[in-house]
Amino acid sequence: MKKTMKKTVIITTILGVALISNAGAEPGNGIHSGGWTFSPYANLRETYDSNVEKASANKQDDFFSDSEAGLRLGYSAYEIDFSGLGYLGTRNYSDLTDKDFSIGGEVLKFKQGTHDTLVIEADQTFRRTEDIDLHGSEAAVLGVSPDSVLDSTATTRRDINNIGVSAGRNLSDKMTLDVGYRFDDVNYENPAIFDILNHIGQAEGSFHLTDKTDSFVTLLGGLQDNGVISDPASYYTGRVGLKTRGTDKVVFKGGVGIQLYERPNAEDVTSINYDLSAAWIATDKITFQAGGRNGTVLSSLYAENGSAYNTVWAGAFYKFIPTILLSANASYRQDDYLDPVSVSGGSKDRTDKGSGVGARVDYMTPAKFLKLYAETQYQNVESTVSPTYDETRIMLGMKLQY
Repeated sequence: MKKTMKKTVIITTILGVALISNAGAEPGNGIHSGGWTFSPYANLRETYDSNVEKASANKQDDFFSDSEAGLRLGYSAYEIDFSGLGYLGTRNYSDLTDKDFSIGGEVLKFKQGTHDTLVIEADQTFRRTEDIDLHGSEAAVLGVSPDSVLDSTATTRRDINNIGVSAGRNLSDKMTLDVGYRFDDVNYENPAIFDILNHIGQAEGSFHLTDKTDSFVTLLGGLQDNGVISDPASYYTGRVGLKTRGTDKVVFKGGVGIQLYERPNAEDVTSINYDLSAAWIATDKITFQAGGRNGTVLSSLYAENGSAYNTVWAGAFYKFIPTILLSANASYRQDDYLDPVSVSGGSKDRTDKGSGVGARVDYMTPAKFLKLYAETQYQNVESTVSPTYDETRIMLGMKLQY
């Protein structure tokens, strides 16, 4: 009964969006009122999962349906930009119905001013999610990078709170200064997994070398707490690098430096730190993206432990025809735990490695408010402590947006 009611709500919303779209003059462009734009949407997706339980043997496959309805809104006026997103969704499995769950959340972003005077940004998001966080990329807060949580907790049920504020100004025709603060709080439903709380402060000064290139220096510091460690862990990072400015074809930002990570009752860890991202518009149809970053984070699986992570990714986009977009991606991550972990019969060094590839096709139908897509993903996870597994997902979906 509960599942039926959830599906009824989602389907009713989808039909409502479709009817409104057919009635509107410009379906697919949103509802406009003054400086405001409102875009209700609905998303339905059917997925085949080859290994729902992420088991190394006796794999259980299943089909599941993801249903989501939400509202995007935006406001734009002189030197003011605001955007918002609110959504609710459900997942329903065909056979493993005890794994059904609901998600929901909101993302708010505000910006006022320019660097010529003073630019101020404020962002806030709350997301209740399980499995992969589908709105994680939209919830990136300002220029302060989040510290990745790359262990097995990435697919468990959790509440995510993020808040960020920043300010920036041109100090001269050659120099720019940006400062920011970010707060992250991840709360897990499973009491055996420790919640993670993170504070980050960052300052970045840029010097204009040419009309298209800046050098920069980034200084940041943070505190991490999992609720059981005797005192918060702290880290301090300094990076120098280069970034492009005002370019049409290539966007690049890359910094390299040193990070010092301190935990109570443990030796300090000093390591090379990097944060790189690049995008290249090769032609009007082809775009490439790539990036990589590393750091050290407190563990949510072990009370006093932490892990040093490295992650790299790459993607390509090809506009086959104006209505069809093809894309592909690949990623790799590695987590090396700072201390040996307890296992049966003693202790052992723990290293987790994960790799994944994916491909997708998006089709914008003649009805502008309707988009269809198909996607496949494969990932492999290896660990010196936990069982190794691989998983394939094949998805078909549709999105309606007024």
